[in-house]
Amino acid sequence: MSTERNHSLFRDPNPTPSVLAAVPECLHEALQKIIATQPKGRKPVLVSSNGLANRFILSRWGIRPSQRRRYRQLFSLVRKQCRSVFQYYVSRGWVEWDTTSGNHLLGVYKFDEIRGNLILGFVPIPPGSEWKLSGR
Repeated sequence: MSTERNHSLFRDPNPTPSVLAAVPECLHEALQKIIATQPKGRKPVLVSSNGLANRFILSRWGIRPSQRRRYRQLFSLVRKQCRSVFQYYVSRGWVEWDTTSGNHLLGVYKFDEIRGNLILGFVPIPPGSEWKLSGR
C-alpha cells in the first residue's frame, strides 16, 4: 500500500456503531429547531432521511454534502442508519422526548419515498389533545 493511501485512511471518519447511535438525537435537535421557528398549529414538519444524514455528517465531522464522492462509504453508512431510524419511527407512529421546557410528542407518518430517500411527516401533538395515535 502506498503512503498516500495510508495517509488517506487515517483522515477518513469512522462511523462506529456508537457514533451512529447518535442519529436519533440529531433528529430531535433538528425537529426542535424547526418546531420552535414554526408558527403554532398542527402543520406537519417534513424531514428526509438523506437530509438528516447530511446534517449529521456536517455537525459531526464538518463534511459537506458536496464532498459525498470523496466520502462515499461514510455517506452510505450514515444514510442507511437514518433510513433505519426513520423506518422504526414510522412503524411506531409517534416520537416523544423530554426537554427542560417539557415533554414533546409528535405523530409520525410516511410522506414519501424517492429512490431510497425516506421522507417523514412529523405532526406536533399538543398536551391534553384528543388526537389518537394509530395502534400499529
